[in-house]
Amino acid sequence: MTVIFCLSFLIAAVISLSITPVVMKLAFAIGAVDKPDERKIHKRVMPRLGGVAAFGSFAATLVALHFIFPMLDLEEVITDGKWELVAASFVIILTLGVCDDVWTLRAGKKFLVQLLAGALVYSAGFRISQITNPFSGGLFKLGILAFPLTVFWVVGITNAFNLIDGLDGLASGISLIAGLSIVAISIFHHDIQTAAVALALVGAVFGFLRYNFNPAKIFLGDSGSLFLGFTLAILSIESSTKGSTAFSLIVPILVLGVPIMDTILAMIRRVLRSFMPDDSSRRSPAKKLRSMFVPDRRHIHHQLMATGLSHRDAVIVLYIASCAFGLGAFLVTAGSLSTLLLLVAVAIIAEFGVRKLGYREMAFIRNGLLLRLYSNTFLRSSIAQIVLDTFSVFGAFIIARLFVTPGHIFLYMWRNWAFAFVIVSTIQLFAFIVGGLYKRNVSLFGLGDMLQVLKATFVGVIATGVALMFLPVFPSDIRVGLFVLLDFYFLTTMVAGSRVVFHALNYVFHRETVEGKRSIIYGADRNGLITLQFLLSQGNSRGCSPAGFLDDNPKLEGKYLDGYPIFGGHWKLESLLRKMDVMEIVLASQDMNSIVLDRIRKTASGYNIPLRHSEMKFDNVGTEAMQSNSAPAYLEERTPKAA
Repeated sequence: MTVIFCLSFLIAAVISLSITPVVMKLAFAIGAVDKPDERKIHKRVMPRLGGVAAFGSFAATLVALHFIFPMLDLEEVITDGKWELVAASFVIILTLGVCDDVWTLRAGKKFLVQLLAGALVYSAGFRISQITNPFSGGLFKLGILAFPLTVFWVVGITNAFNLIDGLDGLASGISLIAGLSIVAISIFHHDIQTAAVALALVGAVFGFLRYNFNPAKIFLGDSGSLFLGFTLAILSIESSTKGSTAFSLIVPILVLGVPIMDTILAMIRRVLRSFMPDDSSRRSPAKKLRSMFVPDRRHIHHQLMATGLSHRDAVIVLYIASCAFGLGAFLVTAGSLSTLLLLVAVAIIAEFGVRKLGYREMAFIRNGLLLRLYSNTFLRSSIAQIVLDTFSVFGAFIIARLFVTPGHIFLYMWRNWAFAFVIVSTIQLFAFIVGGLYKRNVSLFGLGDMLQVLKATFVGVIATGVALMFLPVFPSDIRVGLFVLLDFYFLTTMVAGSRVVFHALNYVFHRETVEGKRSIIYGADRNGLITLQFLLSQGNSRGCSPAGFLDDNPKLEGKYLDGYPIFGGHWKLESLLRKMDVMEIVLASQDMNSIVLDRIRKTASGYNIPLRHSEMKFDNVGTEAMQSNSAPAYLEERTPKAA
């Protein structure tokens, strides 16, 4: 067995090393070259027919193994023994890739050809007919869904490797690592045939990587990336189904984790980007959804380079990530690692990685995507608020009841409580209507509105408490006082929270959207707070965001006003100007000492920073002004004058 494995790798590697230079010359001869443009990393014309070298060495190795080791019986790799269908699917994929390398085909045509190749693979016996539950170990038979899921898997993985082929040696190196993972899993399952085929692929990629690693002399091209993705998709099915009766979904997903994650992330962020507030296009929702297929230069490898990593360092980082995924897949297969624990770890690492890569589209709270929902007329309507409040009433009711009654008793008496909830929700929603909660604008929710929410929820909960004591639909064991107290707390939190969330999203969005230039506000008082809100609302159009406050009151230094720091007195201004890219200084204080104003003016003048004065002003509107349709400016910005 060791001899078979060694020869599988060595034969493929030697053939690949030998024929790749020939393929490079062939690529230039037939025009299969990649020219640099704004989306490409390379700066010169490169041959991109690498798939021919990888496929040629892989196929030649399988033929050699068939004659050298007839006892290996490679036919067992194919369940139904339909070699001609497998061969036809590989020829179709390779031909598709070569044609795209030479002429650059349309994405729709390529996708249809890939579907045909996937259907041939299914017909040849490579099928996902039932899936293993990663948590319980039970089986789920797919039935008629087996065909579409198999084709989806093959086509999806094929395109995932096509998308990740953006740096020298990236797709080929990850293919090599994924192939080694499949080898290890196949050996663990005592599947010698699949392990030998996978090693032939590893050897072919290893020999090609000699010419493809940075600085590359030849690219994989579509012929290579499609071939590698297609082959690994098939081998992942084979290695996962040979050792068990079903397709353990988590294992191949981990083996091919890097390209899968990059593909899913690319599709999600492209769609989210088209729905963000700063997207100026007026496209229909259908066109926005189609944007997930529009190529860009923001894949994981591009973002790694944007953080300062070199070309090689970015590739090596993804190599390490792929090795970690492969190790996790093997440990899950061997039963040495809990699937749930692994999924939690992957989720945490993925969330951390997305944040570090700087994908603003994925920051739902900061990018304004959730904030944009409030522009929907229905979501701002009273009906939508009633629906949200109904959920709040239900949630508060359930939580409060579970605190005063054990869960098993609550479930046993669910019929009584279902009827009780109808009465409670009717009472409390009626109190909200009478209290005028649905006559208030959520986007302009203020302190007075908050007090009204407290009043309405208090009345509603007290009425509920009275019903608890006198209506026979409630169980007699309930502790009314504790229930009412808990219900009031949770209900107030939920109802007020659903109205305050708009302001929280608005605050975070305006604070995070504008980067770079800053404004410093002098005066950490009510006028300063009004000025802050004005600057936040105007941040996008002005290209500037508040940095914090200055105030000469020594008790305020080091504290915060509405989440922004109070740096100290005016004497801190010069040090702040040296540290920050300040665009302006805004004077919000109405009672400024002339000496302080002169000092601030001199400091600002020395750094060529404009000085502005924010003032709340009320003017009488005369008849002439009304006739000329002129409106007073209640918040002005003007050049300050000495006090």
